[in-house]
Amino acid sequence: MPPPPENAYPHAKPVPSARWRRVGLLLFLVYFTAFAERANVSVAAPSIAKELHLSAAATGVVLSAFFWGYVATQVPGGWLATKLGPTRIIATSLFIWGFAAIAQALSGSIEPLLFSRLAMGLAEGVVWPTFAVMFVKWFPVGERARAAGLSLLALPASSVVMAPSAGWLIQTWNWQTMFVVQGVPAFILGVVVLVFLRDSPEQDRRLSETEREYILRHRLAHSDDGKRGSFLQVLKTPAVWACSLVYFLWLTGFYSFGLWLPTVLKELSARGIEAVGWLSAIPFAAAGVALLFNARAADRSRHGKSRFVIPALFLGAFGLLVQHFLPHSLLLQLAFLLITALGVYAAFGPWWAWALQYVPPEQAGPATGVINLFGSLGGLVGPVVVGYAANGGSTQKGFYALGFFMLASALVATAIASFGKRAPAAGPARTSAPVAAQEG
Repeated sequence: MPPPPENAYPHAKPVPSARWRRVGLLLFLVYFTAFAERANVSVAAPSIAKELHLSAAATGVVLSAFFWGYVATQVPGGWLATKLGPTRIIATSLFIWGFAAIAQALSGSIEPLLFSRLAMGLAEGVVWPTFAVMFVKWFPVGERARAAGLSLLALPASSVVMAPSAGWLIQTWNWQTMFVVQGVPAFILGVVVLVFLRDSPEQDRRLSETEREYILRHRLAHSDDGKRGSFLQVLKTPAVWACSLVYFLWLTGFYSFGLWLPTVLKELSARGIEAVGWLSAIPFAAAGVALLFNARAADRSRHGKSRFVIPALFLGAFGLLVQHFLPHSLLLQLAFLLITALGVYAAFGPWWAWALQYVPPEQAGPATGVINLFGSLGGLVGPVVVGYAANGGSTQKGFYALGFFMLASALVATAIASFGKRAPAAGPARTSAPVAAQEG
């Protein structure tokens, strides 16, 4: 069983919650900024394509360029965070991707734009595996799903804020100005991280002794009786590779849906880019609510987390496949885009609690890097698939192709739930293992 809630005993002294305000909230803001700055190119894509004379296929390459670097630093990110400390890695990443974000504004052709997106991907690739290390150090076993859920909320929340603001900036000035304005927060957060964030409760002098003792007492609870496992053991676990396949197929649809959504809405709507930004926010807002409710339901349920992952993946596949056969009505298509968003986002809450039950908690960072690496490959492949499928036609044809990727991810996840077993090293409480996501 997981450790009891911090206020489970009525006569016990209440445990302060500074870790949520200072660590949980700050990690949310970092990932919020990271995902906003990687995804704002989707709103700018129609303007960039027009100004730089890019075809749909070339635009797809631009949208996927971020992931060329992102896939390269997933596993090294978890290792570096363990060796050098997560705070340094997060701050350094923020400064690098801030420069890369602003450099996009100076791109007068496709080549420097691709290089800037690549550099941003290299910097952001280390973030989520580093977060996994922070979850292990700062949050007791029974709090890690909520801690990760708070960070994952940044995915839809950043899109809700980013899409309208990016559309307004482009409409009022241009896409270059948008990249500069939305790139500045990374530098501010980098300084905040260095000043306020610490690698572990032991290093934070501002933390109360009561809270520090609580975290240290419960963060290693049920950590498999001291078995640390090894990265080689992670690589030898078949379920880890099966989960990597699910994540690749899923994120092929997830990232492409988010990156191409403004373009689809632009094709459906005769209104300007600012209106497209506001329309794009609707599916993401609904997705954020679905993510929170599905995660909460999964934590309260006695059933396995897979029951809250698989139906969501099927729902996302349904939305992408069915929209292909519907009339090109803005309201009707927007309704099915909303259904798709509910599916591709809602599964994130319970996903990592389920996937990482197969590895020891001490290997959460590297294991997260492996699974996230394959998911990032989906981010590289998906936008190109949509671009080529839509070349010379409607972008919705590309979304139809994504539907088959989502359907395959749901089917493989169903097979894992039916036939997969936890590895012996997983321990009795792995359902609340450190949770890690994407991206951002």
